[in-house]
Amino acid sequence: MVKIRRAYEALALGLFLFFLLITDLRFLKGWPVSWFLEASPLVAVATALTTHTIYRNLFWGLVILGITMMLGRVWCNWMCPFGILHHLFGYIGNRRNTKQMIEVNRYRRIYAIKYYILAAMIAMAALWIVPALYNAPGKIAEAYDEAALARAAEGESVSSFSQVFGLSSWMIGLGLVSLGSYAVLRALGLFGPARLARVPVSGALLGVIVLGLGIGIVRAGVPETLSAVGDGVGRSVEASRRGNSTLQIGLLDPIALTVRSMTTSVLPSVDKATEGVYTETREYWFAWVVGLIFLGFLVANWFIPRFFCRAVCPLGALLGVFSRFSLWRIDRDPVRCTDCDLCLKSCEGASDPHTDLRKSECFVCFNCIEDCPHDALQFRFLPRKASEVTGPALNRRSLMLAGVFGVLFFPMARLSGGVKKNFDRRVIRPPGSVAEDEFLRRCIKCDQCIRVCPTNVLQPALFEAGIEGLWTPIMISKMGWCELNCTLCSQVCPTGAIREISIAEKLGVGPFEAQGPIKTGTAFYNRGRCLPWAMDVECVVCEEVCPTSPKAIFTRNVEVTDRWGGTLELKRPFIDPEKCIGCGICEHECPVKDDPAVYVTAIGETRDKERSLLLSLVEDPSLADQFMA
Repeated sequence: MVKIRRAYEALALGLFLFFLLITDLRFLKGWPVSWFLEASPLVAVATALTTHTIYRNLFWGLVILGITMMLGRVWCNWMCPFGILHHLFGYIGNRRNTKQMIEVNRYRRIYAIKYYILAAMIAMAALWIVPALYNAPGKIAEAYDEAALARAAEGESVSSFSQVFGLSSWMIGLGLVSLGSYAVLRALGLFGPARLARVPVSGALLGVIVLGLGIGIVRAGVPETLSAVGDGVGRSVEASRRGNSTLQIGLLDPIALTVRSMTTSVLPSVDKATEGVYTETREYWFAWVVGLIFLGFLVANWFIPRFFCRAVCPLGALLGVFSRFSLWRIDRDPVRCTDCDLCLKSCEGASDPHTDLRKSECFVCFNCIEDCPHDALQFRFLPRKASEVTGPALNRRSLMLAGVFGVLFFPMARLSGGVKKNFDRRVIRPPGSVAEDEFLRRCIKCDQCIRVCPTNVLQPALFEAGIEGLWTPIMISKMGWCELNCTLCSQVCPTGAIREISIAEKLGVGPFEAQGPIKTGTAFYNRGRCLPWAMDVECVVCEEVCPTSPKAIFTRNVEVTDRWGGTLELKRPFIDPEKCIGCGICEHECPVKDDPAVYVTAIGETRDKERSLLLSLVEDPSLADQFMA
């Protein structure tokens, strides 16, 4: 069975590298190059929380979850390319004897860290639930009163929400607050005297809540109440999900991390040595940081085998939670077992197969079955529950604190600016990107778009978009430009952060002529550095390379007197902001290379009307009034 697993590992890693290499303008040709990203269950779960949708092929993540609930964490050791690389690096760097291997593969408490990381990231993705629940009663009351007014207009005798649910609201509110406080205190181990702890407080509080609900429903009517609750909760969720969540799982999701590292660091390094990866050399902003993180996790295997998988990986934590339901697992026969502990020698997950198996940690590698000299281990269907540790070994207080950290991190990061009022002019997103807030709820920082970009203009952001936008794609025009007839980045994005667009939509032609081309920003001139403006030197490079028709850059003939008193006729360039699409080729080709005289900023991008430069381009009159004010 181990040989079969190794064959699957080779196949999965080979397929991943194949998809990675053909994610290129020359070879793309419709291959499903984003399959591994779309198959990550963590991507599916987190994007579902932030956007309330499962985009495109993310249902593959649900398939992996289903397999996990049947067979356990087979993904981690059979299909995950990063996990397979850890296995390979651990094998290469292993210099331990059998006794040392047994000791290093015993379960450690630090392996629970990944669950706390997962809790923090899920809390950031699901933060909208808090304001949604808080605002739900008001929205329900609003929906009930609207329905009551409609019935009153038809001649029925009705009462308002406050009249019907007045007493019930107080009972339910006090019950919920008390129950929540009681639950928090018990979870933190701070609940008072032991005698009081034995009192069924939670039951009493639930009784108060149920009684309040019953009184209100009887007075209001069941159909009317259910309709108001459904409508009100829907309104509250829709109002609360905007600006109240962020997607940060891509920082440590193993597939996103691997694609990002390969794209920005590994493949350019390989190309430097072989000149066989790219047609033109690629350079990426702060690629060395990404590369050091990637190599650091791999080298860590020489000290603690599968360190990332065991202690850090949030995807592994998610699969560990679902693997508690697995129908098949490793089972030990205590009669045959001699407690030799040889099953630990090659255990990939540190899952303690020599005693009660930790289901949440087992990678289903089958090494323990092969290493057991007495055939005491088997992979069985529904073995005895008494011989397993079903759930992860977690501290409830630490888990709650991790969730609280995630809940508090988001508002602190968002309120530091960078998304709304104080957005950075350098955060120029690829064409087809959704509005910034929605972008941060969708982008998993996989940098697949950066890999496929043919001109090297897309770069991983550092902190230009705030800490939320770390490693998200931005356009740096000194590195390249946005090719006019290219939409590759929108074709490979797995989550819809860059929605799929056509060439016609990007250029604003055909059926999209009325809405015009997609603008990623607007170009401006620094006249103190522009050769015709500052130094009386003839230069029309920016006008010549401008790809729009008619050109967004035009010149005006002027006569100037040089320092010797002679007369010169120059062409001085100007920008037409209605025609400029922010492609950046003018900045890239400007002969003033260190700090180009023409530069592009994010203002004027069409993905967010609040960032429009010209009032004529603002379709919403209310927004135009805001700008005028």
